Amino acid sequence: MKTPAAVRLSAMYRRQLAQHATFKDEAGWRVADLYTSADGEAAAARRGVGLHDASATGKLGVRGGDLEPLVTALTGREPPPVGRASRVELHGAALLCRLAADELLLLTRPGDLASVESMVAKTAETVGCAHVTDLTSAFAAVDLIGPRVIALLERLLPLDLSEAAVPPLAVVQGELARVHAIVLRQDGRLPAFRILVAREHGEFVWESLRDAGHDLGLTLVGAAARARLHGEA
Repeated sequence: MKTPAAVRLSAMYRRQLAQHATFKDEAGWRVADLYTSADGEAAAARRGVGLHDASATGKLGVRGGDLEPLVTALTGREPPPVGRASRVELHGAALLCRLAADELLLLTRPGDLASVESMVAKTAETVGCAHVTDLTSAFAAVDLIGPRVIALLERLLPLDLSEAAVPPLAVVQGELARVHAIVLRQDGRLPAFRILVAREHGEFVWESLRDAGHDLGLTLVGAAARARLHGEA
């Protein structure tokens, strides 16, 4: 009898269980799909702030002095400048986030991780100095969506998050609730940010955001509601 593969659990899984989330399995992850109803969660996010666990995102770190030829070989264009991200197609939609001159963070859909990692690793072998590391389990990630997102983040993150300072697809780093965070702005029709922190801090940051957003209409948003918000954030 074949033993089933282990299921990955988010750092926030215990907190989601306490909120009576309904889960689904996706690409090896157990993902919170619903808390109440998809329509209700999406509507609440459009009024205030939606908090979504995005930890199931694939996360690849790429370091080295030859990032430019690597990205050009993969995508046909130059990498984004430091502090910016770009949307690319690599076996599906992905985000290239330039953290430093010699460091990229590549975010993929969960089901695309293995094929993208293989593609990037094979291409890296041909360009010189570029090393690929799977960081998927090293980071917890959340999406914040809604018109009151900036008001929430201003309570926890001592950075200027105005659109002039942090435009869409900007990547900044700072201390969110005293925890180091990578912050990606990904506005659509609604303000939206993706925040990544070390996995061991995920539960703390989740609860810090919930506490800080209580009076701003923060609601938990499962995967079904997040899909409804696609294109809006």
